[in-house]
This record gives sequence, structure tokens and C-alpha cells, in this order.
Amino acid sequence: MKKNSSHVLQHILWRGLYFFSILLINIGIARFFAAEKSGQIFFIVNNLALALLVVSISLESGATFYIASGKLEASLMANFCLIWAMGASLVALSGWGTILYFLHSVYLKDTIFLASSFLFILGILFTTYFTSLFYAKKEFGLPNKILFLVNMLLIVFLVFGKNNSFIRTHFIEVYFFSFFLQGMLLRLFFFGKYSYSGKLLFPRGPILKIVIQYSLFALVANLVYFLVNRIDYWFVQYYCSAKDLGNYIQASKLAQMLITLPAILGSTLFPIFSSQDKSVNNSQLSVFIRVLLWINGGICILILAVGWYFIPLVFGNSFNKMYLLFVFLIPGILSITMNYPLASWFSATNRMGINLRSSILALIVICIGDLLALPYFGIIAAPIVSSAGYFSYYCYTVYMYRKEYAVPWKEFLLIRKSDINRIIRSIVSKNDEPITENSIVQNSTT
Repeated sequence: MKKNSSHVLQHILWRGLYFFSILLINIGIARFFAAEKSGQIFFIVNNLALALLVVSISLESGATFYIASGKLEASLMANFCLIWAMGASLVALSGWGTILYFLHSVYLKDTIFLASSFLFILGILFTTYFTSLFYAKKEFGLPNKILFLVNMLLIVFLVFGKNNSFIRTHFIEVYFFSFFLQGMLLRLFFFGKYSYSGKLLFPRGPILKIVIQYSLFALVANLVYFLVNRIDYWFVQYYCSAKDLGNYIQASKLAQMLITLPAILGSTLFPIFSSQDKSVNNSQLSVFIRVLLWINGGICILILAVGWYFIPLVFGNSFNKMYLLFVFLIPGILSITMNYPLASWFSATNRMGINLRSSILALIVICIGDLLALPYFGIIAAPIVSSAGYFSYYCYTVYMYRKEYAVPWKEFLLIRKSDINRIIRSIVSKNDEPITENSIVQNSTT
């Protein structure tokens, strides 16, 4: 029991520190380049993230699931992931070059930028694959320590290079290289610790086919979920100014920081909800939802009270619209917060189709809302539409859950004194299976 509890605490501690380092990097980039330039950087990253999600085929999802179930050898799958990542990176780079060509982008002639784009894609794929492989081996501290330390190295680089003209000109290349460094370190540490043969051996054909089939289904779910969270960036970029885009992306990233705890806990719920005692699991679900809602609700109230002063102070004066945009994202934040346990529940009971349908519903709401509202109301419409999409996502999953279980609405809202202790006991006592981060939640490092 102590060992299992240690796994969970390592996961929460180091994953939390990693996400905190991402927040510091976002603040550093915001202060370094102001709203307009930082928005362009993150928009480029967003485009690359979509490309690499497609070529990754969510291979980490199938690998993690079948390694955790004992049907697949981790070292053999690591070899396949290594080869796949290198080939997929070349394909993604070709696609990226084609996009830049049709956009008539000046980056197409920038050899250093194209090379760093390749390193970025390869680094993200290595990071995604080998982090998941570490998790499948119940190794949570080491991968997140590596991610955190590389991010802190980049932060130091930002602080001491803020007045260097070369760094200002080529920062995006340095930023991209940090992802490559993370991925390479994860790859080296994994093979050093878990590779038992010097030969490049792969899983047998039948099991590999099953893994890829599982991963492709996860890819569809992850792709839809990615678009739900980021398609508004493209609408804002098209209809609004570069400064508005920078403000909105930073508001969105701050919102994503607030769902870090639900995301981390969501990865622990899958094995808990997969146990045989469904009556216990059913009662636990509402406890998780209540606690997460009140934690994030309290943080949102705090930001609502003081954010108007501290957000421009921290991010810089060019982010003068960020506070109001974040305020209108709060309903969406709380909807996603409550939805994580529900998504884990449906995945654990082999009904991931419900999660997929709810994501598609949210995507439709966001696309139609942005098309209709942004041209007339400007940037302020974007967070309102996004919150409406996230709320529709939550309402659909709650509706499907309450069709099966007659749970009153107040069970999801009213926190009780015993809730915290109950969650801790359930995680410590039932965490005998690996914590997995698969198609339930798309955890993007970008």
C-alpha cells in the first residue's frame, strides 16, 4: 500500500512541478515578446502540434494499455516507437513544408527554422511515447523530473538572455530544441533502464496489429479533443488582430493550468473505476467531481478577485485583455473540471464512444459559434463560445450518466466534510494497477 501511495504522490508532485514550469515559460515568453509576437510563436506551435498528433497515430495509447495488461513487452515496443517516431517526423516535416509553401511563409526559406521544426516534432514524439512507456512500468517520478529540469534550464536561458539580440531573433529555434532535448533524455534513460537486449527486436505482428488498431481509435478521440481545445485559435487568428490572438492564447493556457489537477487525478481513476465493485466506484465518482469542482472553483474566484491587477503585472501590459477573456472562460474551466472523472468512468466501462460523441458535440458548438459571433463581436466572443462548447460536453456526459444512474444534481455540487479523506483512501487502497494516461485525456506538452 505504501508503495502504491508513493507512485501516486510522485505522479502528482512531479507532474505538477512540470506543469508549473510550463506556466513559468509561458510567462517568460509573454514578457519577452509581448502579446503580438508571443501569440505568433504559440500559433506556430499549435499548427505543428496538430501535425505531429496525426503522424503519432496515438501509438502511446495502445502501447500503454497492452504493456499494462501484460500482453506486450515494453522494450520491444520501445524499439518500434523509436523507429516510428523518426519516420513520422520526416512525414510531418514534409507536410509542414507544404503548409508553409501554400501560406507563402518566409519560414519556408529559413533552413535553421525547418531543421528546428524537425527536432521539435521528433522531440515531442519521443516525449509522448517514452513518458507513456515509463508510466506503463510504474515509473512516474523520473520522466517528469527530466521534463521539469529541461524546462527550468530553458527558463534560466530566458532570464539571462533577455537582452541578447541573437536569442531574441532565434528564440523559437531554442524553444524547439528544448523539446528535442527532453525527448532524447527520456529515450536514453528508458533504454538504459529497461532495454534488456542489444538487438533491435520488435513486437510480433498479431499483437502489433492490435496495438495499432487500438491506437487509431484513440487517435480519432484525441484529434477531436485537440480540436475542441484549440480550434478557436485558428478562428481568432483569422478574425482578430495578432495582439488579440496573443491575449487569448495566454488566457487559454492559464485556463489549461487550472485543469492540471483534474488531468493528473483523471489518470488515476481509470484503474480505480475498472475494479469489480461498481457500487463503490459509482459513489466515488460524485466525490471526485465535487472535490475537483470546489478546488478549481475556489482558485477561479481568487483569480476573479485579484487577476485584474496581477495578470498585467505578471504577463506584461500588452496583455490588457487577458483578464476579461479568462473570466469568460471560467464556466468552461469548471465544466472540464467536472467532466474529467466522467470521461474516466465511461472509458473504464468500455464506453469511450460516449466521450467521443460529447467531444464532437462540443466541437460543433465551438465552430458554429465562432463563425457566427467572432466577425461581429470580436475577441470577446471567443471565450464565451468556448465555454458554451465545454458546457455542452459536460451536459451530454452527465445526461448519459444519469440515464443509467439516478443521481441527483446536488451530488455533483455540494461538497461534504468526508470527501477528501475518502478520495485519499480510495487511491491508496485501489491503486494496484498502473496509472495510465491514454485516450481518456490528451495531455499535450505543447
